[in-house]
Amino acid sequence: MDIKDLIRSVGGEIIELDVDVKTVFQASKATGLPPDHIIKSLVFIGEREAALVIVSGDKRVNLDKLARFIGKCRLATPREALMLTGFEVGGMPPIGVPLRTIVDSNLVDKEYVVGGGGDIKTLSKLKVDTIIKYQSAEIYDIT
Repeated sequence: MDIKDLIRSVGGEIIELDVDVKTVFQASKATGLPPDHIIKSLVFIGEREAALVIVSGDKRVNLDKLARFIGKCRLATPREALMLTGFEVGGMPPIGVPLRTIVDSNLVDKEYVVGGGGDIKTLSKLKVDTIIKYQSAEIYDIT
């Protein structure tokens, strides 16, 4: 099953665009949604393991807070992210990624969010609860 079919199968929506949406700013402009409704799905490499980290588009990951869970860490390079997940940076979806997943606690109050849809011209709209459930995500304050 490809990522778009997976997103649809869990009740998500695929948003196909004519423009690249590699950044929160680009996704916000293309959808008309504020940055706090856009999510960043980021891959971090820690001393203990790699993780998919999902945060609101208007927030930044606090490396010290994240290090409590995966060890001293850094953002994966685009090549490392592709090798670990099968997805390119800029199109990283919030589900279907075979890594430990950590969702920032500020997202749990949102009903839905828009994030990567598998490539740079596609976004996904998913319920936050669906992301957490599908990825067996852990919820921590990491921003």
